[in-house]
Amino acid sequence: MKTVALIVKPHAQNAEKITNKIINLLKENNIEIIFDERCAQVLHKKDYASDEEIREKSDLVIVLGGDGTLISAARIIDKKETPILGINLGRLGFLTETKVEDALSTLKGILNGNYKTEKRIKLYSSIECEKCEKFDVDVLNDVVINKGALARIIEMDVWIDNTFVSTYRADGLIIASPIGSTAYSLAAGGPIVYPALNSIIITPICPHSLTHRPIVVSGDSEVHISVKNKDEKVFITFDGQICKRIEANQKIIVKKADTALNLIVSPNQEYFAVLREKLGWGSGQ
Repeated sequence: MKTVALIVKPHAQNAEKITNKIINLLKENNIEIIFDERCAQVLHKKDYASDEEIREKSDLVIVLGGDGTLISAARIIDKKETPILGINLGRLGFLTETKVEDALSTLKGILNGNYKTEKRIKLYSSIECEKCEKFDVDVLNDVVINKGALARIIEMDVWIDNTFVSTYRADGLIIASPIGSTAYSLAAGGPIVYPALNSIIITPICPHSLTHRPIVVSGDSEVHISVKNKDEKVFITFDGQICKRIEANQKIIVKKADTALNLIVSPNQEYFAVLREKLGWGSGQ
């Protein structure tokens, strides 16, 4: 391991302090350190690496912040499967599961080759139509179709592997990865799916018909959505960070991405412990 990239959420509590401790540890091990613009802001530096430099040079990416910061880091490394260590600087995260107090010991283990990674599937989504330029992107959590502030209920035809499923009439639709099952999909009534599973979750948002419930399909499936509304404002959001307006003649395709997130898992934290702490399971007992 020769080069480590640091990506840090600005204004997070104790961000500068723990970042400097990590930098000192890396320097002691003769590791080259590069950092993004946000980390430079935390360290009060003017120089920083471009996204391309981080993507091409990094042997490890350390993210200090929350799940949103880690999602943005995954977008930086794009198709590469560079290992990512997420250190949580705020509320407990499902992706940034390493606690600040465990950060240095976990990093020492990584530098000594003592660490474990787990693959997390990403989703690939594209917007296609005959007369417009194709747009595509990989996401970690979800693809969300929802209405504008004054829009009526959205009507969407959904196919899975070219088999018609149903016409959904709802406030929107969430297509989530297992990672994303504990994000917006969960708030909309979707199931919790173990993150290592190969699956895709389809969750309607406030469906007009109560019989339209969330469904889980194979991660090898391909989901097609066609929005039927012609005169209403309908938007699609990718991981809550990229937003596009959808026209009636456009088709949305969602399937498993060709590459995965290579996440370093904390030796002191396991998934169900995160669920218990994050969701408050058993807190009333």
